[in-house]
Amino acid sequence: MKKKILMQILAGVMVLGTTAGSTVAPRAEEAEEILPPSGNLDVSDAIVRDLTVKVDGQEVKVTEYEDFYISNPSIDDQRISIYVPEGATADSPIILSVNNSGWQANSFSSRVKIANDDPNEPAEYVSDSNTDKIGAILSRNYVLVSYGCRSRNNEAVDGVYDGHSPATITDTKAVIRYLRQNMEALSAGDTDRIVITGTSGGGALSTVIAASGNSTDYFESLYEVGAAGIEQQEDGTYTSTINDDVFGVIAYCPITDLPNADAAYEWLYKDVRKELEGVDFNTDPQKDPRILYNTEDGHVNEEVSELLAGKYSEYVDSLGLMLDDGTPLTSENLKEAIEGLMETEIEESMEEFGVEQMQNDILTNPVNGNETVGDSDWVEFHEDGTFTYDIDKHLNYVASNTPLKVVCAFSNKGLEWANTSEDSLFGTREMEYCAFEEYSWDHDSVEGNGCGQDDTGLTWAEYMETEEGRKLALQMRMTNAVAYLNDKDGSEASGVKAPNWYVRHGMNDRDTSFALETILRYSITNNEDIQNSNFEFAWLQPHKGDYDVQEAYAWLDEVLAE
Repeated sequence: MKKKILMQILAGVMVLGTTAGSTVAPRAEEAEEILPPSGNLDVSDAIVRDLTVKVDGQEVKVTEYEDFYISNPSIDDQRISIYVPEGATADSPIILSVNNSGWQANSFSSRVKIANDDPNEPAEYVSDSNTDKIGAILSRNYVLVSYGCRSRNNEAVDGVYDGHSPATITDTKAVIRYLRQNMEALSAGDTDRIVITGTSGGGALSTVIAASGNSTDYFESLYEVGAAGIEQQEDGTYTSTINDDVFGVIAYCPITDLPNADAAYEWLYKDVRKELEGVDFNTDPQKDPRILYNTEDGHVNEEVSELLAGKYSEYVDSLGLMLDDGTPLTSENLKEAIEGLMETEIEESMEEFGVEQMQNDILTNPVNGNETVGDSDWVEFHEDGTFTYDIDKHLNYVASNTPLKVVCAFSNKGLEWANTSEDSLFGTREMEYCAFEEYSWDHDSVEGNGCGQDDTGLTWAEYMETEEGRKLALQMRMTNAVAYLNDKDGSEASGVKAPNWYVRHGMNDRDTSFALETILRYSITNNEDIQNSNFEFAWLQPHKGDYDVQEAYAWLDEVLAE
């Protein structure tokens, strides 16, 4: 925080030969340890660095602009880096790379960045790699933007937790607004063609940004942080003169629809849990969640699993989504819909990888390289070029090779069942965390955490009717792309949808439910505002992203050409 405090003292005073409002920003060699004063949201006062990297062996000059992107930063991480390659123009798309994992890894220091630590040995990138996103971006002369922001991982300051929803989403929208505020001052980059990309929690963040553009739900929080283009009126309402919608999204394994994620997980895996109970995986049973159901004796708690699965069926039936052929998508045919998407991927992979490679893939765990266990015959290839796919065996295979999460996989902190949850994404600023699933709320057992029936005296249903409950509901909505994609009321809160969507989720990824991702897929294709959608379950990819850079950016090339 020393840099920020120093610059606040120097605000309005000549700094290294440059005053606030100057059209020439200080070069990094002139201002190595000093950040510009927060408050003016003017890129002309950003620190500027001249970088040299190599792409396909050829030197490329890149200019980096670093600045605060809001006028009221609460942490030093709320900064932006804009990387402009020498060949970029005013028409170049802007790739906004989300720095987020589990809705919590958002520091500015760990952002995606173009490295140039040693000027004598420039960082090297290649344009034809399936894992080199920066190489693909620079070779196309696209502008790369990355940033840091608040997250649920931030510690409390004076008893205040400032990283709960919608902090991460609000900060990301503020980044977009900063870019548009400075679109004329920037040397390159088309702010009408911003494409946001991220993985896991970052994938979810990317999708909710793409689904909620310009939504009034976020105006109050944007005003609080001093985002560009937000004003408060005399009657307490807010107006916006700058938009925060985006042109497209490239998202990997998005941990989205958190309010229904626990239920979706049990809907998909409850029967597999029963199959694997008591199976000897040659591991310590007290450390292997494949056979744990959150009970002292390690046996299946079927009641909770079945309860959650039933809730998901009700939720799916309430959405009113349609399959591609116009058939209603319901809990009765959702599993069949998942099968269809998986079979499409298998067929395409047979052409791309070949049967022999696919058979070898099935026998090797992509996470640790060990030989796989469980049902390895979930897909059988026939001599006539056809195949047979068994989704139940596939689920057994996935769960056998990567331990499943516990029941109440995402909201369980107050149950004291597991060490990981997303509960710290929610709650008032005075609360460390808050349960966001009915069972977890009603059975919370941690005294004094401020949430649950034990602390409030209210059941989940009763609490959600209170003012605080309605605030929690809004917090959950503001993390959830599916909620905005299916919001058909036409209000300003429903938001503008990005017209172009590219989403991938690995066929060997158990971090969230295939059912949840399938609902995301059909929420995209059912939305009339979305012009181009490209969703796939990627052949045996685990929980990760940026493994198909060539395919993703070829898709983007086509979209831009249109």
